[in-house]
Amino acid sequence: MTTVETNYPVAYDSPDHIMPYGTANDNYTDANFVDELQEYFKVNYGLSTINFMDLGCSGGQLAIDFLNKGNFSVGLEGSDYSVHHKRANWPQYHNTNLFTADITKPYKVYNDGTRVYFDLITSWEVVEHIADEDLNPLFSHISDNLKVGGIFLASVCFIEDVINGVRLHQSVHSKEEWYNSVLPRVLEGTNLEVLPYDFKYNVRGGPMSFHLMLRKTK
Repeated sequence: MTTVETNYPVAYDSPDHIMPYGTANDNYTDANFVDELQEYFKVNYGLSTINFMDLGCSGGQLAIDFLNKGNFSVGLEGSDYSVHHKRANWPQYHNTNLFTADITKPYKVYNDGTRVYFDLITSWEVVEHIADEDLNPLFSHISDNLKVGGIFLASVCFIEDVINGVRLHQSVHSKEEWYNSVLPRVLEGTNLEVLPYDFKYNVRGGPMSFHLMLRKTK
């Protein structure tokens, strides 16, 4: 049985919960990305299956696709919109593989009572939704849930997004600002190092986003 330990099961103050948009509509995945990452961990780590977690998972399809490949896989979503609206994969997988949690607050995943650490954590068009003051806790909790040598992959949008007067993107910085000033500041104390994004495929991203790869060093 898989469980998530958190004192903050819903990010009630998040604009994405107050004004549901992505959490009410998105359900992104990419079969080529799943296959590429499976092969990466097989070749580089000798792992035929991995522990995978998707943060800000929305409809949860990416987490379920990794699950269906035989991996231990969970998705965390800050809003409970999809729970209440019985959307996408939530009716079938809620509290088995898909969970709600505020990812800026501490959370831990357990399987049959044993703490799970992850080989791969991803987050697609989510980081920019986190307020600047919460970025360090966000990355600290990612580091806390990764195995040593585990990697974090993300797409980060660098433009504003305002829906019905609600500013959904809370950390709007250029790619250069992210790499030159934001990441050095928010990764302090996390044991996460920045690497070039090393994969052909991804789940989301476009001309207004960049891709980020981090690795836990110790």
